Amino acid sequence: MTTFWTQHQAEFHQFLRARTGDNELASDLLQELFLKARSVSDNFCQMQNPRAWLYTCARNLLIDTHRTAKPFQELQESFLYQEEHSPAITSLTECLPEVLQTLNEEERELIELCDIYQYSQKEVATYKNLSLPAVKSRLLRARQHLKQQMMETCTIELDELAQICCHKKIS
Repeated sequence: MTTFWTQHQAEFHQFLRARTGDNELASDLLQELFLKARSVSDNFCQMQNPRAWLYTCARNLLIDTHRTAKPFQELQESFLYQEEHSPAITSLTECLPEVLQTLNEEERELIELCDIYQYSQKEVATYKNLSLPAVKSRLLRARQHLKQQMMETCTIELDELAQICCHKKIS
């Protein structure tokens, strides 16, 4: 096996380099190919065409390398999403408890259970002895009512992207 490898090593390296375009990657793949050949060294001499078998292994290594390669493309700074909330959104947290108290008890309880305490809608349906669709529709209405109350009470203004840009609380 070692004699055969020595005779054909340059040929396999050239094959891998031509397919990858990267001399270092080709050398790494050649090393893996050698280890693959070494793992079957006991049966290597009995193969009808060991050269064809090694080319098949080399192609499989190339395919595996291609599959596992994670292409990385740097994003322009203008595409980066800012995770930070604007001061307007942050200050709305002061307005929320007051507006939440203006909702009726059922709406307030649904919003608190699902949105504040993070219970699933299915858990809330079981707890309230309601069907899941009933909880979903009631929660949707409660959220819409809360949004309407927030818009009115906190005088929320939206920017051109329909994001909250500023607000002021009506006393």
